[in-house]
Amino acid sequence: MKTLPLFLALISFISLANATGQDKEIYTWIDENGITHFGDAPVQGNEAEVINQDGNNNVASLAPKVNQWQQDYQQDKEAKAEEKKLLAESNEKKGAYCQRLKQDFALFNNGGRIYNTSADGERSFYSDDAIAKELEQLSNKLKRINVVKH
Repeated sequence: MKTLPLFLALISFISLANATGQDKEIYTWIDENGITHFGDAPVQGNEAEVINQDGNNNVASLAPKVNQWQQDYQQDKEAKAEEKKLLAESNEKKGAYCQRLKQDFALFNNGGRIYNTSADGERSFYSDDAIAKELEQLSNKLKRINVVKH
């Protein structure tokens, strides 16, 4: 068990050493025999060039944090939520319409004197024939709604 902390400390030290060593310059030169050398310090008597280190081409690029499938999933999820919201609003409007039809049907079915009020405030009363016609229209509308529901 004592070796685990020692091992972790060694790994941390090596990682830190590698991280700080990446910013050092690398020199290249050709000796008198025509052999190319590389090093972290120039050699006396030879003309050395500094190699530019734009990046480590040996390491694969990191994957983007959000993959395309995640974006598609999120968009699909949002679209379904919006569709569900619109459906709920539509059902609420249909329920209110159905309730209004039932109230109107009950009003005309109870009988008595039924009237409309004009914009001027004058009342115009329904005749018995107009009440019967209105009841028939309301009944047909309610039947269509019940057929659609089931």
